[in-house]
Amino acid sequence: MVAARAFEVPNTPGVRFHNMVTVSLGGVGTIRNIINTTGGPSNSGTNVANLVNYP
Repeated sequence: MVAARAFEVPNTPGVRFHNMVTVSLGGVGTIRNIINTTGGPSNSGTNVANLVNYP
């Protein structure tokens, strides 16, 4: 299974995220990006992906 993103959020002022993480459990499947097109991937090669700040 492949997900394009873990979170899809509006690109508007005031929308901010801090210290986000995605995990590919067991390395099966892929999450390409954490938020919209930013951060990632988490997959069999990189099980954990971190994103410090968005945007």
